[in-house]
Amino acid sequence: MSTIETVDSMPPATAPTAPAFRRWKNYPRAGIDFPDINTLGADGSALARIAADFAAVLPADLDIVAGIDLGGAALAGAVARARGCGFMHIRKIGSLRTEIIRNFIENHEIAHDLAVSRGVALSGRRIALIDDCLLSGETVIRAARLLGERGAICDRALVAFEIDGLGGRERLAQAGLALHAAMTVQQRQAE
Repeated sequence: MSTIETVDSMPPATAPTAPAFRRWKNYPRAGIDFPDINTLGADGSALARIAADFAAVLPADLDIVAGIDLGGAALAGAVARARGCGFMHIRKIGSLRTEIIRNFIENHEIAHDLAVSRGVALSGRRIALIDDCLLSGETVIRAARLLGERGAICDRALVAFEIDGLGGRERLAQAGLALHAAMTVQQRQAE
């Protein structure tokens, strides 16, 4: 069993109202300290500020916010409540337990290693993606592609944390997705 080392972080001085958060050291790979959305989610006022910030930048004609498994789903629920719009969950196939796969396949549309419920009408609906952290942007791009293939209009993503310097923002722009990040986190300097 591996242990994830953590380190407490403060956002840069340019964001004085941003809350403290914990980072998983050297995750998902050496040199990256992944911000832990759970430390923000446990702080009701911090969660409310991020949800209000996200709700304020969403277009008036938005129908649904779609939270990407796992941290983005909880955050999207808070944003949907703050914005008064619908909510849905996008699952990462790799996070599913073997014993639920058969039932899951019968009830979900699956593509690009992601899944959405067949019970949600997507065609013609404007959807914004929400995730906890942006690294390379690949998961967000695959989620937008999945929604688009099912007829949804998905042209924006919101993330609690953007790790600077990993190219995610640029990849999303190339894919036609606007990005709003609550906080930009610098990569850890080599020790």
